[in-house]
Amino acid sequence: MSQKIVVGVDGTAEGRAALRWALAWAQNNKAEVQLVNVTDDSMLVVTPDFKAAALEASEALLREELAYAKEQDAAATITALAIVGHPIDELEKVSHTAALLVLGGHHGHRFAGAVFGTRGVKIAAVSQCPVVIVPPEFTVADPARVVVGVDGSKAARNAVATAARVAAGSGAILHTVYAWMPPTAPGLQHLWSSEFVQQQEDEAKEALAVGTAGLAADYPDLQITQEIVQQPPVQALIESAKDAQLLVVGNRGRGNIARLLLGSVSHGVLQALPCPVMVVHQK
Repeated sequence: MSQKIVVGVDGTAEGRAALRWALAWAQNNKAEVQLVNVTDDSMLVVTPDFKAAALEASEALLREELAYAKEQDAAATITALAIVGHPIDELEKVSHTAALLVLGGHHGHRFAGAVFGTRGVKIAAVSQCPVVIVPPEFTVADPARVVVGVDGSKAARNAVATAARVAAGSGAILHTVYAWMPPTAPGLQHLWSSEFVQQQEDEAKEALAVGTAGLAADYPDLQITQEIVQQPPVQALIESAKDAQLLVVGNRGRGNIARLLLGSVSHGVLQALPCPVMVVHQK
């Protein structure tokens, strides 16, 4: 059974950027694509007549998006699903049977589209499968790179494993980033010394070595590069991911509270959206 890639469409240019990305991903991964349009009823009293009209409008939009997808010479099997409900809740339900959920985004502090709006971050937090937010425009440098942050956490290890699999499957370079900052709290300035810097550099190298251990055996042809920077993690990942094929970030687990929120790093890079960003959860 082939994997299913779900892509949220809403008739916008941002939604179509996500659709094109999803079609390319599906072709490379031999997956089928399902277009989903959710009509938001959260602010309305839903009557049978409203629901029927909403579904009719959604199905009309999906017919247009299906036609657009076929114009892209997509080889994947493509289906469509019209839903009336709350976008976050409905996409969380859909994510249970998906291998990947793809949404369109907008550079700089908001996500575009009347259907998904600023809810993109929340959808990424509650999804049961990895989520990719695709900017409306982006450039991939040659050679292509998949960028991932390393910090020793379980979430980062899961992100590295996913990033390595994606990079190996697409022939891209896996670029690992370790970011650290000197102490800035009052009274700790004396720690900012050459010895301290060297200690941090040594710990960073060890973290990168541990974080990528075993990848060479799993993916013999995978090229891995490393970068150690003195920057806040969000800034470091944003700058490293410019012109990248994909930026992969980990997220905390799915506890009752944690599952409703993205970590600060995931949230920060989704705000900037330097390239397509994949959010993966702890297993």
